Order: sequence, then structure tokens, then C-alpha cells
Amino acid sequence: MRQGPASNSWQRAASRRRLVPCAAALGLALAVLAGCTEGEPPAPPARIPEPFHLNPYEKSFGYSQAVKIGRTVYISATLAVDGDGKLIGPGDMAAQLDAVYANLAATLKAEGGGFAQVVMERIYTTDMEALLKVADRRLPFYPEGQRPATTWIEVRRLVDPGFLVAVEAVAELP
Repeated sequence: MRQGPASNSWQRAASRRRLVPCAAALGLALAVLAGCTEGEPPAPPARIPEPFHLNPYEKSFGYSQAVKIGRTVYISATLAVDGDGKLIGPGDMAAQLDAVYANLAATLKAEGGGFAQVVMERIYTTDMEALLKVADRRLPFYPEGQRPATTWIEVRRLVDPGFLVAVEAVAELP
């Protein structure tokens, strides 16, 4: 069946109306692919590691107590030690746990945060039964309702046989 001239012009007009949006979309896609977009977002800031040492001996031992990258602070497994690296509370899980959380608090404070910013912690212990008996000692450090994701792991030993517990954490600073 042959169509008349009026029918043909209507089809051509309808076809042009469909092509205009398609051509505009194609032009935008080509501009994006060519890197010619208007208002490109700025490049993200460099994520440069910033190491932190709570105690001077850490440098000679070859590690950082914490490393901050952007707003995230990665805290090494923190032990019950004093400023000279000497064990606090030999054989006493409660004393060691208190010392560990005091050292964590000092590290968090030095990085501009606190326990409210801790989003993850891993607790390593050589004696899970002893840790479970005193585990509630860690709770007052965290704001009510803001406890981090936590993993408890029993290990054969820590870096020194006198250590009973170590806590590793990740914090997201404001």
C-alpha cells in the first residue's frame, strides 16, 4: 500500500522529534567520554599515611601505634605497657585490660578522637575464660549505644608471654 504525501511529511516530522533527544543524549555521552564535561568534581585529596607513636620504643621496634589515612585511624594491637614498654599487671587480666584501654584512649586522643569514633575492635587474648570474667571493664570506655563491631580471638601467645590481652581498633574521625 502506497502512502500519500501528507502521510509522508507527518512521519518525517515524528521521526525528527525522536531523533533530537537521541542526538542530544549522544552528544552528552561523547562529551563525557572525551573528558569535556562541565563542572567536573575535584580530585579527592591524597590519602597519605600519617604514623603516630605513643611511646618512643615503638620506632626502634619497627612499628607505629597508629596510622591515620584521611579520617580513618588504624590502631595497632595495643598492649598493657607503660611509657618504657614495660608490662603492666603481670598475670592480672583486669589490670592489663585497664592498661590496654588507657593506652587506646591516649592514642585516640592524640589523633583527635575518642571511643565514640571507634567502629571496629579486635581483642586478642591468651586466656578467653579470664578475659570473659573481666570483659565488662571495657564497656565504660564506650558511649552507651555506640559499641563497635568486635571480634574476640584466643591466641597461643602474644609478642611477650607475659601479655594476656591486646586490642586493635579502627576509628573514623569526625
